[in-house]
Amino acid sequence: FLLRVASVATWQCARAGERAGRELGRLLPERVARRFLPYVLWVLILAQIFCYLGLNFSRSPEASDTVGWQAFFVFSFFITLPLRLAPIVLITAVSCGIHTLVLGVTVAQQRQDALDEGALLRQILSNVAIYLCAITVGTMSYYMADRKHRKAFLEARQSLEVKLNLEEQSQQQERLMLSILPKHVADEMLKDMKKDPSQKEMQQFNTMYMYRHENVSILFADIVGFTQLSSSCSAQELVKLLNELFARFDKLAAVRVEWGWVGRGSPLYHPHLLPFSLSYVREKTKTAVDMRVGVHSGTVLGGVLGQKRWQYDVWSTDVTVANKMEAGGIPGRVHISQSTMDCLKGEFEVEPGEGGSRCEYLKEKGIVTYLVVVPKQPLPRCRRALLGGVAGRLKGKSTFRLSMRFIDPEMETRYSVEKEKQSGAAFSCSCVVLFFTALVEVFIDPWLVANYVTFVVGEILLLILTLCSLAAIFPRVFPKKLVAFSTWIDRTRWARNTWAMAAIIIVTMADIVDMLSCRQDHGGMGNGTAGPPWPDGCREQPKYYSYITLLALVATIMLVQVSHMVKLTLMVLITGATGAVNIYAWEHIFDQYDRRRGQQSTRSSLVPSKYSMTAMIFIVMLSFYYFSRHVEKLARTLFLWKIDVHDQKERVYEMRRWNEALVTNMLPEHVARHFLGSKKRDEELYSQSYDEIGVMFASLPNFADFYTEESINNGGIECLRFLNEIISDFDALLDEPQFRCITKIKTIGSTYMAASGVTPDANANGYSAKKETLSDKERWQHLADLADFALAMKVTLMNINYQSFNNFMLRIGMNKGAVLAGVIGARKPHYDIWGNTVNVASRMESTGVMGNIQVVEETHLILKEYGFRFVRRGAIYVKGKGELLTFFLKGREKQGSFVNGSSVTLPHQVVDNS
Repeated sequence: FLLRVASVATWQCARAGERAGRELGRLLPERVARRFLPYVLWVLILAQIFCYLGLNFSRSPEASDTVGWQAFFVFSFFITLPLRLAPIVLITAVSCGIHTLVLGVTVAQQRQDALDEGALLRQILSNVAIYLCAITVGTMSYYMADRKHRKAFLEARQSLEVKLNLEEQSQQQERLMLSILPKHVADEMLKDMKKDPSQKEMQQFNTMYMYRHENVSILFADIVGFTQLSSSCSAQELVKLLNELFARFDKLAAVRVEWGWVGRGSPLYHPHLLPFSLSYVREKTKTAVDMRVGVHSGTVLGGVLGQKRWQYDVWSTDVTVANKMEAGGIPGRVHISQSTMDCLKGEFEVEPGEGGSRCEYLKEKGIVTYLVVVPKQPLPRCRRALLGGVAGRLKGKSTFRLSMRFIDPEMETRYSVEKEKQSGAAFSCSCVVLFFTALVEVFIDPWLVANYVTFVVGEILLLILTLCSLAAIFPRVFPKKLVAFSTWIDRTRWARNTWAMAAIIIVTMADIVDMLSCRQDHGGMGNGTAGPPWPDGCREQPKYYSYITLLALVATIMLVQVSHMVKLTLMVLITGATGAVNIYAWEHIFDQYDRRRGQQSTRSSLVPSKYSMTAMIFIVMLSFYYFSRHVEKLARTLFLWKIDVHDQKERVYEMRRWNEALVTNMLPEHVARHFLGSKKRDEELYSQSYDEIGVMFASLPNFADFYTEESINNGGIECLRFLNEIISDFDALLDEPQFRCITKIKTIGSTYMAASGVTPDANANGYSAKKETLSDKERWQHLADLADFALAMKVTLMNINYQSFNNFMLRIGMNKGAVLAGVIGARKPHYDIWGNTVNVASRMESTGVMGNIQVVEETHLILKEYGFRFVRRGAIYVKGKGELLTFFLKGREKQGSFVNGSSVTLPHQVVDNS
């Protein structure tokens, strides 16, 4: 009965302790529970052992009583108690010392008359050897588990850190990307970027991201007096003012979303507030600048054109009307059309605008216009709901309930080939167990020859297994063939299981062989056929061989990279073999042992020792199986977690890569790095000055005649698709090596803007050497490349015209000089270049002649040195600049462009003899 109570208590110890810990954790503070609860559990277990031991003292006590349970609990402390190694070693040493001392003193006192001091000493030494084995293997188990958990923690921390950094960078890129492009456009671009290249090659046309939007309000705002403003400010001051001004406009737009109109057909900005934002500029510059604002409502085609430097824009006849509404407006007033007036539904007080008197286009179209006075009433506040995406939790990979194997065979294969660097340490535990097993048997039966034979043979075999396992961990120490063999074992499940089973079978067979040999030797002696009786031995102390079996079970659960089912099979074989020997082969030995103890006591045991020892081994086996299952479950959980984190990291990295590709296609790479490198304030200015830059504007003046919004053109989309093909072909030219120093700035309608020498190194103009070390010809090589690019654009358009039976012509203007590049806008960053050089280049295009490239005299003098041929046009009037002498660039006099000193034949290099 007492054995049954102890057995049940032992079997339920782990679960009861866990439940008690949870219950006490609810009642006690967490810090108190974590610090004192393990010691409370230790005291309870120790009290249970000594209570059971005290009840046995009513019979004749033996030094071997409860040694197996003590060893079991000692080892369990190392694998279950949430304490550091030093306290666990201390409490196990104390409990083992007290247990040994109590047993030794009690046995010595009760057997004072017939005490065999030598036998008692050997039993106590055997107990100490068993405890030392449990403590040693427990320490190794603790170290292996602690190392594994620390490694998992470091891997988790590093993976999470990388994942969070990637997520932050990806979100930063996505915020920047979505501040430039609408989400539906960006999503479509990402979807197309992920397509297989073979699918893209099958497309007849370049991809165009264009969408029709009905009932949209378009607002144009122009600063009146900008020419005067640019003349009174330096380029740096001008960009700073523009950045602050656009930041105010963008913030005004954000406020407008909060308390403006909601619904299709309403303006997106609060237009009457925009002119008042210029008061800041007037105070700063002391100039009489003002703003014209025009608003029109209708249909637009919104999207991006081309393949590089994507910038969201809108096209339609209604966009042209909105532009004319601004041009025909009055400085300081908001000029709206009749369609916008209908959308406002009386929210503003208006007066007749008479836009037709100031703009011929509005007069021809018969568009009725109004000027906004003041709002009639405060605007209703509108709340917008933000729909935050909730990331779904990653679904756990399902496993079979009994075997705990993954249902997915591929996942199970990945888990089985996971490298575990502690396999050598696990095999060394088997060596330790076999050593202490032999030591216990030497103390119990020093004359048993089989013990020495099994120890030597077993240790040699186990050392071979251990070295084969260590070879993969320390490849530099062992031969290459052994390392390859060890690696194969680690990565092959059946070989790994076979290796583990071999180690446990060696330990078990050593114990079984010793038991059978002891039975044979002592069986002969029992018949009285030879010499004097052996002192002690298995006949006197048969329990120790069951305790040795318990140590074999300890060695079994120490195996790593072995399924709990394999461990269960091994433990069942160990328990079954030992039980068979106890119950059948050693039946007379245990019966004699029980009779001898019964003669020395007034009470007899309720359960024979052969059954109690077998039951103890069985209960220990169940406990160890529960622990092995728990360890494997934890290992598989950590494996799944690692796989999930790795997959998430890969997805985030892929998304970051695609976002980065999009961002760098909207902003120059060095500009994108500036914005992605750290968190920037809305008004923080990015700018960089360049002293020697080439600027080009190229427009298609007759595209406006080609564009119609008839149904045959799908409301204008097919016309824009053709424009997209033209701009995409221009973009493709930038991939040529000779045009590496040319940067596309933007497209404005059907106008293409590019610059040469706009590189991160402002003083090198795109070359590795510094400006002071370059000759004049080398310094302006990028300008010659820009001229070649302009001529190549003409040839490209000629080929398009030939294939499509069209007659589009380019009107190109070029200039060179100093510019300031930068980004303006708070929430819609826009990269651009400013300065007198840009203004003159724009005027060269607008005052030019279709089919020609117009430049000013300074640009002509530089390009002439590179072999370009010009035709003098003469002096023309340029707004804000007066009379300027201009030239038409016709081609090259010499074959080849001087790119890095090499000659490259271009199809447009012709000599004009006029």
